[in-house]
Amino acid sequence: MFIVASAYGLARLHSCHLYFTPVIIDEMKLIFIFDLSRFLISTTMFNSIMRNLSKQITKESRSITCQYIPELTRPNAISSGRLFELQGYWQSYLHFHVYRDELRNQIFIPKQSVIERVSKLFIHIYKRKFKFKPNFSLGNHQLFKKQLTQSKWITWIRIHVRRTDFLLTNYSSSDEYLLSSIEYYKKRYANAHFIVASDDKRYCINLFRHQPNIFITSVSFSNGGDLIALSLCQHSIVTGGTFSWWAAYLTSGEVIHDKVYPSGCERDEYYYPPWFMLPEQIRAHNNSNYAV
Repeated sequence: MFIVASAYGLARLHSCHLYFTPVIIDEMKLIFIFDLSRFLISTTMFNSIMRNLSKQITKESRSITCQYIPELTRPNAISSGRLFELQGYWQSYLHFHVYRDELRNQIFIPKQSVIERVSKLFIHIYKRKFKFKPNFSLGNHQLFKKQLTQSKWITWIRIHVRRTDFLLTNYSSSDEYLLSSIEYYKKRYANAHFIVASDDKRYCINLFRHQPNIFITSVSFSNGGDLIALSLCQHSIVTGGTFSWWAAYLTSGEVIHDKVYPSGCERDEYYYPPWFMLPEQIRAHNNSNYAV
């Protein structure tokens, strides 16, 4: 999603056409409507252009890991007749943040089938907690999200817990971090309820077994289902990795993140947007390893 968003941001800024490989498009369309028809050229057209104009087109490839390249945002940085290819890990939000509303509201819009599946989780919670079945408007993602976030009964907090591969590298967040972050939100919002997605659901079930307002997504949920369920919430507790990052970015809100995770960025502000930071007076933790 970072490389898609970065390519979109640069293409919009410089009035360029976009080309994504079929693998990327197919992966995006598992979750999102992903309508880029105004900017996207097909594989057939791309191959034709490369065959007919290969000697006339200047090609440049940039492979980076999380750096922000400010010169790419300057006028004529990507000029007409030039092919600019993104490779590597473009994990700086500054390449696309100016178009954040378009990304959230037009590009990364979940498919109807994903919304319908995710809605069953929330309906189950309302039935279990409040003994009624809400009538959500599932035909419109934004309206469904608005109905959830404007509920007076629940303030939804998303939690993403990445564990499996991070245990081997000691990047996984501690129990203390997760539990203290939950306590912060419970004190801040009397009606706080939590949606948890993780690659280690058994761990989460055990850790949160005494927390009646915490609900873990179904084992049958795909990664896309988990991402959309989290994105519908209002505020975040995130662990390391880009999955947590995007779950928070798609909706903004208050975000607590674990600074133990080494993002690999040269400067934190390239990776962590300003809304990851809350004002000093409402910091959730005194421990310097945590940030809100």
